[in-house]
Amino acid sequence: MSITPVDAQKSRLDEILAPFEISKDELIKIKELIHKELKLGLSRDTYTTANTKCYPTYIQSCPSGCEHGMFLVTTLTSNKVYLLFFHLKGENEYRLEKQNFDIPENINHAAELFDFVVDKLHKLVKNLNLEREPLPVTLVIPFPLLQVNVSSAILLKMGKGMKIQGMENKDVGQLIKEALRRHPNNKFELVAVINDVTSAFMSAAWRNKGVKISFIIDEGCNAGYWEKVSNIETIRNVRKPEMLVNTDITEFGSSSQLDFLITEFDEALEKTASNKGQNIFEKFVSGTYISEIIRRVIIKCVRENIVFAGQMSTQLDTQGALKFANIQGTLIETDQFHYVQLMFDKLGINLPIDADCARIYQIMEKIVMRSASLVAAATVAMIEQINEPDVKVGLDGEVCNTLPLYHKMLKNKMDSILSPNYNYELVESNDDYGRGGAITASIILQENYIYENINTM
Repeated sequence: MSITPVDAQKSRLDEILAPFEISKDELIKIKELIHKELKLGLSRDTYTTANTKCYPTYIQSCPSGCEHGMFLVTTLTSNKVYLLFFHLKGENEYRLEKQNFDIPENINHAAELFDFVVDKLHKLVKNLNLEREPLPVTLVIPFPLLQVNVSSAILLKMGKGMKIQGMENKDVGQLIKEALRRHPNNKFELVAVINDVTSAFMSAAWRNKGVKISFIIDEGCNAGYWEKVSNIETIRNVRKPEMLVNTDITEFGSSSQLDFLITEFDEALEKTASNKGQNIFEKFVSGTYISEIIRRVIIKCVRENIVFAGQMSTQLDTQGALKFANIQGTLIETDQFHYVQLMFDKLGINLPIDADCARIYQIMEKIVMRSASLVAAATVAMIEQINEPDVKVGLDGEVCNTLPLYHKMLKNKMDSILSPNYNYELVESNDDYGRGGAITASIILQENYIYENINTM
């Protein structure tokens, strides 16, 4: 029986997508490599050379859900400042007032940035008629931090696109304290400087007792987990036997551990990257990279006449043309084919047929599955490292929390390699750009009060 053109196209598409499939044996291999890397990151002797360094956060208490008080949180991203006022009311209730601002183009230095932040905080508090309140402040930064203590942290690496001078390898806690001193009329007190994965962890644990892992899969990615202090050889003289560590999982694979997964599309994207050889795990799992890999696979399929009858457009052939919102729309819309037709019409492709739409869906699903597979392997490695029978995993970020399919993929892959001795539950963090920062500040202030009073009795 002769092979029809449709059968040939389907067979060729399966062939193109096959390298994105991660087998069970490969999942186990990745899990074991990550588990090994976690131990290297915890060790005093191998910490400096490990990809996954397991930075101590000095956060040693989980929330009770009864935290209360008024708090300010500032979250810095590459191009925006988020200012948040949280009134925690206990029993998992809170009020939120939120503003966000683009970082002005004329701000080029850290001192200017933090003066801008403090000025905007002052205006927010004035609008809320809380100028006389001594409000605690938490700074949340979604970039790698080396914590000195809970209110002091060295910014190790700025995010892609952030052009502020005088921040990298500097104590960002000290920078904001200096800005606060330059504005003495404000009654602000810096209580904590934390990474976004710490904030997400605290938000998840606030509403879900038993959270031990936090994973963010967004434009970037990161993960943290609850570790025994006895395993963290890089710290000493802490109050309690456990601590949240930030794994900086984004860097896993930078020593070639994941080279066996690299496809021709990953290689092509890496040639255009400004951070060649870095953030390898992130390049497999985060929304920005997923979208670009999908676009490149679609272009190959166009050129091989597998989709769109070989019709190319200038828009589609432009790097970054496909956004993660397009992947969301395709994978969650009830009328998926109609969505795909509208999406590609905007990208200069006229009236894709149903067969095209089905193949676009297949491409997206397969590459999103690769992301979920790697996150599953990393999560299982952390569950095994924690080694407790029941663990909840807090998930945050656009990729996992806007795609119900992602949760299902993640669970299926975890179930395929996790020992039945462990039970787990996936829960959403819903951090609101920094609710965990307010919760962290509440816990720190409460514990400091208790310890100070115990020591003076």
